[in-house]
Amino acid sequence: MATTEDYTPTSVLITGGCGFIASHVVLQLCKKYPELKVVVLDKMDYCASVRNIQEALALGNCKFVKGDIQSMDLLTFVLAAEKIDTVMHFAAQTHVDNSFGNSLAFTMNNTYGTHVLLEAARKAGSIRRFINVSTDEVYGETSLGKDEGLQEHAMLDPTNPYSAAKAGAEMMCKAYMTSYKMPIIITRGNNVYGPHQFPEKLIPKFIIRASRGSDLPIHGDGDSVRSYLYVEDVARATIEWYMNTNCDEYWQGDLEAALRPHPLLVGNSLAGAAAP
Repeated sequence: MATTEDYTPTSVLITGGCGFIASHVVLQLCKKYPELKVVVLDKMDYCASVRNIQEALALGNCKFVKGDIQSMDLLTFVLAAEKIDTVMHFAAQTHVDNSFGNSLAFTMNNTYGTHVLLEAARKAGSIRRFINVSTDEVYGETSLGKDEGLQEHAMLDPTNPYSAAKAGAEMMCKAYMTSYKMPIIITRGNNVYGPHQFPEKLIPKFIIRASRGSDLPIHGDGDSVRSYLYVEDVARATIEWYMNTNCDEYWQGDLEAALRPHPLLVGNSLAGAAAP
């Protein structure tokens, strides 16, 4: 596995790049760093659309590849052919309600798919940074007045198949950092809202239902707490980790407070740093 010393990103693979959050990252990267090659890999699930990256594709430094992260052969080819040095892993099944009725698909996409991607990156030997986009849902439910679970090092306590599958992906990332010295960053962001979001998610769903005079469904007793981040802010923060953060450091940018629980930076054991 390549080290991160004197590391200047040149070619990034963004999985799930036609989806909600990742498409904003793609566009911001392509605009801000025209010399950077951005390769989008997406299997085009129901909530993804190439329209989300049309503006980026028109800039000339973005390329789209249709495919699934569960395909080792495809990943091996793309990593080598595009000379990828960084992976930003967004691809995942994310709709919690769907995870109750089709939990195996979430395990395959979110846990197994991440494992395949990690193994392909390990075999490639050229990856200088691997950003795994996780979720604060791995901490479990947070109720009003409850402090537990709000800190980075709190015990993981996933309460649904979606968050359990994402926690499993995190464990695999940690194993690859320890076993294979892979320079990995894990982010655990809050709920996100903004343009390109599929209407199954809470904010667009509630807006649509309210405009039609429909009921607004709430899970549980209504005491659960959710924080929300605007998608452009999340994209900006993710790019900051990608371009400027060493894998053995905390990111101290403008969004530090907004992104609590602070993203877990797994660390760069190549430099002898322990996970924070």
